Amino acid sequence: MTLLIRHADFLLRDADRVERDVDVLVEGARIVAIGPGQSIPPGAEVIDATGCAVVPGLVNAHTHLYQNFLKGVGAGLRLVPWCDAVLFPTVDVIMREKEAGNQRPAYLWSALGALEMIRAGTTCCQNMDVAAGAVFQAWDDIGLRGVGAITLADDWIPAGVMTESDALRRSALDYLERWHDTGGRITVSLGPSAPFLCSDSLLEWVRETAHAHDVGIHIHVSETAGEVEQAQRNHGFRPVERLEAIGLLSERVSAVHCVYLNQAEIEFLSRRGVTVVHCPKSNMKLADGIMPWPVLKEAGVAVALGNDGCASNDLLDMWEEMRVASLLGGVAAGDPAVITPSDVFWAATEGGAQACRVDAGMLDPGRLADLIVVDLSTVHLRPVHDILQTLVFCARATDVHDTIIDGRVVMRQRQVVTVDEGALLEEADAAGRELYARARHSTIRRD
Repeated sequence: MTLLIRHADFLLRDADRVERDVDVLVEGARIVAIGPGQSIPPGAEVIDATGCAVVPGLVNAHTHLYQNFLKGVGAGLRLVPWCDAVLFPTVDVIMREKEAGNQRPAYLWSALGALEMIRAGTTCCQNMDVAAGAVFQAWDDIGLRGVGAITLADDWIPAGVMTESDALRRSALDYLERWHDTGGRITVSLGPSAPFLCSDSLLEWVRETAHAHDVGIHIHVSETAGEVEQAQRNHGFRPVERLEAIGLLSERVSAVHCVYLNQAEIEFLSRRGVTVVHCPKSNMKLADGIMPWPVLKEAGVAVALGNDGCASNDLLDMWEEMRVASLLGGVAAGDPAVITPSDVFWAATEGGAQACRVDAGMLDPGRLADLIVVDLSTVHLRPVHDILQTLVFCARATDVHDTIIDGRVVMRQRQVVTVDEGALLEEADAAGRELYARARHSTIRRD
């Protein structure tokens, strides 16, 4: 398939390279040319980007799509009470459905999240989910690029939703064999949920398995002060120190949250090439704290952005995440210049692509054709003085006019063209309300 995007008012190759009045030519899954005056190849699909900005697709480097059924609940709870009151009861119901062979809810929550992200200009996500093949199938049908981080845990969580360790590992290997496609839109990473949820033996297995299969490792780290205290009490190490001692840290690791770090841990992350995934809205809703981005930046640690799950954020909107990250970083440091628009745009594009280990995040010939067309005609985007600042501080999800993933137009003129969006939304809405109603009656508890 050939696609030509013509007459873009602005084209952002990345956070630092902006061009005016150019075309983008796509052949198959990749960009082949960028520049003015591209001729229209025979049979090409054409998008007129007059009055628009063409931008790399945004990357949501951390989410939990099953939480799409938990929007608008759990306000006012800290992380552990939130897990007890909201998360574990929901997982209990989900696991019962999975054991009964019903994967339709998983398909629907995945589809719901994919549609929301595509409508907001997110072309790729890394999703730590309650593993089910239907999650991947929804991405395949809708056209999203996704990394499925297979959740792994053998400690702390309630016994009723705990999978036996050997079965857990076999399941992860099965997903790798079936769904991991290094040349395709859907890949798999290993998701040891957090250090305090994993034994040393499980973390060691993750280290060896990820190396053997050349896949990423996606893990929550140091989200709360209590987690750090527990790690020191139970293991004699802070969380990042423990991961370093086990030999888990490397360039294949994306570490989520990293709110409570000391200088030695930051140096470990920098030295090992770990990408940190910042989820500012989730951290704010749960009152977890503020990731020390300026210190990470000074140490040369790469930062990506993630929405986290909808139960602790409520929206899969990377535009909001960029704004909040910029504003929160400035407030925390007492310096509005410490985290720049370029920093947050890089984190939402190239940084996310790095965390997901995909060849996207910038627009250059040879790169994957994951890109979006942003309509600049709306009143809240005018006048445009600096296109990068305008996008970071003013753009909204509804300004995304077209979304192209892997060279395929999946949303054209605000219409998703790959599936019947209305029918999926109606079914997902009913399924989500029914699942949450059942979860409220769950008796699952941690010992």
